[in-house]
Amino acid sequence: MTRRFAVVGSCASGCYAVEALLRRDPLARVDVIERLPTPFGLIRYGVAPDHQGTKAVLNALGRFLANERVRYFGNITIGRDISLDALQAAYDGVILATGINRDRKLGIPGEDLDGVLGSGVLAGWYNDHPEALDAGALLERTRRVVVVGSGNVALDVVRMLAKGPAAFAGSDLSSGTSRALARAPIRTIALTGRRGPAHNKFSLHEFHEVAGLDSVRLALDPSARALWSGASGTAAVLREMLALPDTDAAPIPTGTYRADRALNLYFGLEPVAFLPCPETPGRVGSIQFEAMTLHGDSYERTGRQVTLPADMVVTCIGYEFHDRFGLGSCNGMLEHQDGRIRDRLYVVGWAKRGASGTIGTNRVDSHTVAAKVCTEVPIPPEGSAARCGLEPLVRARDLPWVDFAGWKRIDQAEVDAAGAGRVRRKLASRAGLLAAAAVTP
Repeated sequence: MTRRFAVVGSCASGCYAVEALLRRDPLARVDVIERLPTPFGLIRYGVAPDHQGTKAVLNALGRFLANERVRYFGNITIGRDISLDALQAAYDGVILATGINRDRKLGIPGEDLDGVLGSGVLAGWYNDHPEALDAGALLERTRRVVVVGSGNVALDVVRMLAKGPAAFAGSDLSSGTSRALARAPIRTIALTGRRGPAHNKFSLHEFHEVAGLDSVRLALDPSARALWSGASGTAAVLREMLALPDTDAAPIPTGTYRADRALNLYFGLEPVAFLPCPETPGRVGSIQFEAMTLHGDSYERTGRQVTLPADMVVTCIGYEFHDRFGLGSCNGMLEHQDGRIRDRLYVVGWAKRGASGTIGTNRVDSHTVAAKVCTEVPIPPEGSAARCGLEPLVRARDLPWVDFAGWKRIDQAEVDAAGAGRVRRKLASRAGLLAAAAVTP
């Protein structure tokens, strides 16, 4: 008998789960269910537009969805359109690959001020997510940006805000977003980390991408130089940061840099409050930190306050799972036992292990859980009624969905509309996506 599986979510972890299910069970049928019309989740809507090398993995993931034993159901939200219980009743096994779907909060005063946003919100905007907040109006009045965090995501944000329009050639950044970034009157970007420069989490490659921009002059806060141990001083990124000029040094002579934006690196700063703008109390005007000091291998607060002015603050401190299924979550992840949530229900990816690892990590994780699914979910006995799958449920509710052919029509429409210097021009609204897919809402 054929087993029918559902994978909820179509990012890397979901697609790799599909790959493993198909390989381990040559008779299995797999339905992939995605709440957006388009597949591929954070690879499409989270990876920076100028990192097309990373997005090239979509070609491989697309082949899994194109398999004749796979059906794609886009524009269907489990937990809203179809209950999770109804979904489980329609399948032999269900794997949740929904990712971690909201920015983690700092939990400090003023976090709800206008101008304070998470990296996921900003990435959704510059990647044309159909549910994204429009950050264009905020950028029009932003001269000073503070980025909280010292990982690769923080450097992505810095790079996107600092690049000139010509530097986005070959990307999938939309023309409207490109204009908004180019017109933003940004003059200073402060990147801040809680620990010292030796404990930053960004890679040398990411650092070089920012350090090599003609539009940026880098400098290091002098107090950060005391927050590193000699034993860590051989790290390549650390050596390059310590060679930067101080933020309070004399201006670099004209001609050394063609820089119109300053990027200042601060370390050993713990954020304690977002402060309102005196002229417009509903907007952020600055962010207050407490300076940290290094004692042995740990950082401790000093009581010294540091305030950085800001028209916009972007927090890059991780993500957490919003439990819309009511399954129970802990530390920003779904509760599970080695990927198993309950009988015939499993989880992979960030919702399972947190926002960590690479695309390759997702492959290993999804393959491991899929093997568990194929071992634990019994093959239906001969003569038993087959599971109905999703289609009867969505038809009974008259829900419009995008199939794989519809996604390919969207894909082709975006590529055809790319224009000079871009690989595609994304459709930014759900209505536009459904129209391109030839689906009637």
